[in-house]
Amino acid sequence: MYSKPSWYGVHMAATHGDTRRREQVLAAALTVFATFGYRKTSMDAVAQAADISRPGLYFLFSGKEELFRETMRQALDGALGDVRTALAAPDAELNARLVAALDAHLGRYVGTHINEGVDDLLEHGTAQLRSMYDDYRAAFRDALTEAVATSGRPTGSVTPRQIAEVLHAAAEGWKHRVADRPAFVDKLTMAVDVALRP
Repeated sequence: MYSKPSWYGVHMAATHGDTRRREQVLAAALTVFATFGYRKTSMDAVAQAADISRPGLYFLFSGKEELFRETMRQALDGALGDVRTALAAPDAELNARLVAALDAHLGRYVGTHINEGVDDLLEHGTAQLRSMYDDYRAAFRDALTEAVATSGRPTGSVTPRQIAEVLHAAAEGWKHRVADRPAFVDKLTMAVDVALRP
């Protein structure tokens, strides 16, 4: 019978610790990037915010561009995971699932001091992000479309894709015009009700 080497447990614990530390650094980096923008953010500022040494930060990330890409990837992965969880909620009506999904994708920073900064990073960081943001937006619209299409709800003369695009556009607009997340959810609820009205 195969037995794991004696160093295996130590290695796995260290790897798990590195993963958790990496996630903490990325969370701190998001706040720093959103506050100061990509160009004005330094590795020193991120290291200080994450309470890690500068060499420790460079051990995890080769430079600012990689740190930025991984920061935004973690944020977008988290949002998309929450979207899929919301849309898969087994006991929720379609309207509630769509509202929760829109809020998970676009509402998490509404009413916070980094809301505008995160948007600016996503929309103007294309040189560093390449097509990442567009790919995530497309995956989000695809998830909304599938939820509407498989719900069995009649959609009249509009397609599930058109409903998804309208809801996405409405949510994108309102997240800049409301004071806080509850107000954003109220607007989403109204938009979903209107979009799904027979």
